[in-house]
Amino acid sequence: MQKVVLNKTKDSISLYVLEDNELREMYCYNKQNDSILGNIYHGKVKDIVNGMQAAFIDVGTGKNTFISIKDAMEKVDVTKENIDNTKRISDILKVGQDVLVQVKKEPAEEKGARVSTHITLPGKYIVLMPETDIITVSQKIENNDEKERLKNIVKKLLPENFGVIVRTDAENVEEDILKADVLNVLDIWNDIIENYKKSEKIEQLYDDHNIVTKAIRDVINQNTDCVYCDDEEIKERLEKEIPNVHCIFENSDLVEKLGLKSEIEKAGNKKVWLKCGGYIVIDKTEALTAIDVNSGKYTGSKDLENTILKVNLEAAKEIMKQIRLKDIGGIIVIDYIDMHQEEHEKQVLEVMYQEAKKDRSRVDIREFTQLNLVELTRKKMYI
Repeated sequence: MQKVVLNKTKDSISLYVLEDNELREMYCYNKQNDSILGNIYHGKVKDIVNGMQAAFIDVGTGKNTFISIKDAMEKVDVTKENIDNTKRISDILKVGQDVLVQVKKEPAEEKGARVSTHITLPGKYIVLMPETDIITVSQKIENNDEKERLKNIVKKLLPENFGVIVRTDAENVEEDILKADVLNVLDIWNDIIENYKKSEKIEQLYDDHNIVTKAIRDVINQNTDCVYCDDEEIKERLEKEIPNVHCIFENSDLVEKLGLKSEIEKAGNKKVWLKCGGYIVIDKTEALTAIDVNSGKYTGSKDLENTILKVNLEAAKEIMKQIRLKDIGGIIVIDYIDMHQEEHEKQVLEVMYQEAKKDRSRVDIREFTQLNLVELTRKKMYI
């Protein structure tokens, strides 16, 4: 079962997710590092760069955001029609034009955020996609009858030219509850559009980063045993919005009380020891994350191949835990200790596949390369 902890201090709120009493996810939000990912803005086009097929848009965050032609074009289902590659960005956007955009990638040190006109609006059980007719269900829901049931429910509720992604948490949810979520997200979208039409200035129209809202929407689910919190206002909101989940209020240091301090400190280390005596090293760069597996103190049995397999199997499980705990996104390359048996490689990959199912984020794992590396991609969650 899952436990969720919301720990508030003077300047920040931290969220911790525990599974079988082990820390699996953690996020911290404060005024200094508050994210803008997912926020929706009334922006204005400041510059067009045809050579890059891109434009720069002011959304009022201090640094102009970047939009590519693909993100500026009308949404299109590429399985049904071809994308027009003859268009130029200047055919779509003009300097001074008002535009409704959503942040899809956080700003970097010298780069502004990346934005798109393709808005997605998440609810508890669905993600609304205006300007498209695509209806799809999370791949983590494997029962085909359940997929069809969920599709049929949302189809009846969606206006023309709206699509949705049905989220994993919707599995086996009662129809009335799913309907309420769809209608709620549609209401939020209608409010955004109404405010955009009324607005005459650059401004934020939707904030996707209230950590309590996201905890209720994205983290707390049917597997949540209880939620710990140390703030009266948060407690009242939790009891109002998720009355079926047991909420425990503690007017004390929850990190200390629940024994999370050492786990939180270890999560910041790039070197992680394995129980067998081996270890992994996690190196993040701007382009990708490299993870190296080492046998360390482990000498194992007389059979070298079995010794290597034991280290790699334990490393595979720990790596999948760490990328989730550290919320590592993008390209990840893993250098396991070289194995010479294909069956051993399959065993390592199977551990990774099974652990990836526990991750709320989308993880795409590729097979071993000729250089005995494993490549995977993961979408950063932020929460």
